[in-house]
Amino acid sequence: MADSFDFIIVGGGTAGCRLAYRLANAPSAPSVLLVEAGDRPEGKYLYEHFHRYTPATLRPDLDYGYSSQPQQELNNRSIPYTRGKGLGGSSIMNFAVYLHGSREDYNRWADLVGDKSWKWEHVQKSFQAIEQYDFDHASHYPHLAMPDVKDHGRDGLVKVSLPPQLEEGIASTMEALLAHGERLNVDPNSGNPIGISIFPSSYSKDGRTTSANAHLLNPPRNLTIWTGEPVYRLQFDGSKVVGIERADGRKATSNKDVILCGGSIDTPKILLLNGIGPAKELEAHGIKVVKDLPGVGKQLRDHLMTILCVEVQDSHNKRYAFETSEELMKKAEEDWARDKTGNLALYNSALWGGFLKLPGLEDMEEFKALDPGMQEYLLRDATPTFEFIVQSVLVPPGTKLPEGSSYLSAIAFLMNEQAEGSITLRSANPEDKPVIDLAYLRHPYDKRIMREAIRATWTKVFENPEIKKHVKNRLFGPKSLSDEGIDEFMRDTVTTVWHANGTAMMGKKENALACVDKDFRVFGVDGLRVADLSICPVVTNNHTQSTAYLVGQKAADKLIAEYEL
Repeated sequence: MADSFDFIIVGGGTAGCRLAYRLANAPSAPSVLLVEAGDRPEGKYLYEHFHRYTPATLRPDLDYGYSSQPQQELNNRSIPYTRGKGLGGSSIMNFAVYLHGSREDYNRWADLVGDKSWKWEHVQKSFQAIEQYDFDHASHYPHLAMPDVKDHGRDGLVKVSLPPQLEEGIASTMEALLAHGERLNVDPNSGNPIGISIFPSSYSKDGRTTSANAHLLNPPRNLTIWTGEPVYRLQFDGSKVVGIERADGRKATSNKDVILCGGSIDTPKILLLNGIGPAKELEAHGIKVVKDLPGVGKQLRDHLMTILCVEVQDSHNKRYAFETSEELMKKAEEDWARDKTGNLALYNSALWGGFLKLPGLEDMEEFKALDPGMQEYLLRDATPTFEFIVQSVLVPPGTKLPEGSSYLSAIAFLMNEQAEGSITLRSANPEDKPVIDLAYLRHPYDKRIMREAIRATWTKVFENPEIKKHVKNRLFGPKSLSDEGIDEFMRDTVTTVWHANGTAMMGKKENALACVDKDFRVFGVDGLRVADLSICPVVTNNHTQSTAYLVGQKAADKLIAEYEL
């Protein structure tokens, strides 16, 4: 006989762990089952600040191994698409940036779905309930960061902080940009991200916070966790979902709801495999249509990026010297093992950058061709056009630098992608990986803004007079800053930030591509909801881990209220 629970959550990722925690700790103590395809992550590289970027490259056991279709605007390159596999999901693998985005993202979200609870003034309170914000470290560099205590939460479970100490070169590089006209934003999580800031992260003195170590360390008895096998099948009673079946045949039934939290790739995959999606696509694979929902797997949008890098004199920073010294690395590992201090807590603990408006945006032909509603949103004061980050990895990987040299890298990001990609099935076999079409740079607006973002990032950082005097050579970047030079570089290098969303979009019923309503219910399918980044009707201007937490929080609010938990 199948096990029975009030709620079944499919996917123990960033949103799923938060949702499981909230439901299981509701006063009525409903029974909750959390089902995760991966296991409990353990081993190397998972917690130290220095290893911010390492799990995505050196822990393939924690990744689903997805890759996109060849992208026609990117020299037909396939883009590896890292997704965290294990309790905590992509919060295990991400780069730990913790940014809320723009207040205008959530105001637009509220308008699109017809639910005022997504307005910024409500969303900000939700973020406060999620966060355990550390304000103390900002006092070490108050001229660069000063988050307002009243805008952030202290009693949540997700630890958010700024680094206690800045690496060499960070303060001077920020100050160089500020001296040449950039605007300082002492708190990018205030609802207005415009300006340059030190970015908060989901690291603390204890290391990386994942959704699992925040929410699942001491689960109550009414929360059951199954790991190690994916869910491929939903169990139906007519058109109502009443349970799930794992790949190994183990089943469970739900008394109230099954909630999919598989993320923007696996949630649409599960829906499609179970007959929920565009009828013609399902029929082509011999799948019985349970509900014709044209939007399932559609509307995929993402953030795009490319890395730029120069060789600098080691008077600017000592990153390369540390990274290539066995002696220094051994000492750092000993310090971390003893009390979580030392260079593994210092290096890569800080990322800084900016969310900026592009001057003259409204005069660009690519902008003028957009829908008027999108134009209005993009021109709002707190809606950025692009993002840049400084203090990232050395590229190309494996580059050897001479003694006396180090490196300085910057990343240019496209915000508000206009092209629409998709997730479709390769076959009716659930073991087959889905077809991921990212549609990168297929829209004229995306191509223009990505080009301008690269040009602006290179110019603002590497051409700044105070920084340029340290620069020795270009390591990775366009051969020239002409349109042609940048376009060639984009085709060779643009890749993902792993922020896919929208593939089971929330919206009003009259929107033909909407898949779930404002209460996270799948249209036309009783007993089934979705609560992950696939529901996003707006590509939030941030790094989307915080948005995933927010979705889990909001879904819990709806369920607790509806069922009077």
